[in-house]
Amino acid sequence: QPAQNPPKATPRTADGRPDLTGLWVAGNAGNRPPATDEKGSLQVYLALPGLNPNSPNVFKEMDEVAVKLRAANPNKPVYKPELLTKVKELSDLQAKLDPAFFCKLPGVPRMGPPAQIVQSTGLVVLLYGDQNAFRVVPTDGRRHREDVEPSYLGDSIGSWEGDTLVVEANQFTEDTWLGSDGYFHSSAMRVIERFQRVGDVLQYSATVHDPEVLAEPWNIPPRTLRLSADPSDAIVETPPCIERDAPHMLTN
Repeated sequence: QPAQNPPKATPRTADGRPDLTGLWVAGNAGNRPPATDEKGSLQVYLALPGLNPNSPNVFKEMDEVAVKLRAANPNKPVYKPELLTKVKELSDLQAKLDPAFFCKLPGVPRMGPPAQIVQSTGLVVLLYGDQNAFRVVPTDGRRHREDVEPSYLGDSIGSWEGDTLVVEANQFTEDTWLGSDGYFHSSAMRVIERFQRVGDVLQYSATVHDPEVLAEPWNIPPRTLRLSADPSDAIVETPPCIERDAPHMLTN
């Protein structure tokens, strides 16, 4: 049997904590250029199961297939029975009411893990490629601020549980959803995120607590990210979002 390479050591900061600093990309991402046809045009591959990419109604069918896949997903937020009607009403009008469709930040945890992390003593900064968003997370033991207005990204504080960074966020505006299909939340929402680095791999998970609307806490599917040394993965400034799509969106 060939000898296996030992696992790469996890880099650590001066205070002994795992160093989360770096560019982080999806674990299954490849560093290959997009495919082109004989004329040099970019090709878009629609890999949803049951979808015919040659159909003249491919985008309508893509939406229908995506809706069915989401409906079949067993991991959905569980709402209190008296709020199920509201969830359906919002879902039916998603194209008109989903805040993420209208130049607004998706919010936490819908926007997922950060694309880049910068860590220093007592502080972690989470950087996102979505509308140049960032979160400053103190890890020096301070408590949540009580004098801040609710916002899309909330107020975050961090602490360490062994080698895992735990980020707790609250003070969210209600003008975000947890996901598609009308998954709203209240201003009482609290989100717990966990970051654990082993070698060049980062594990991200998040749990949503909102006792005002959810019957139980909701765990979003965990994400596995890998450290990237590819300069093309670097975050660049995105242009201002200008709303042009809303008048053309329809809800079937």
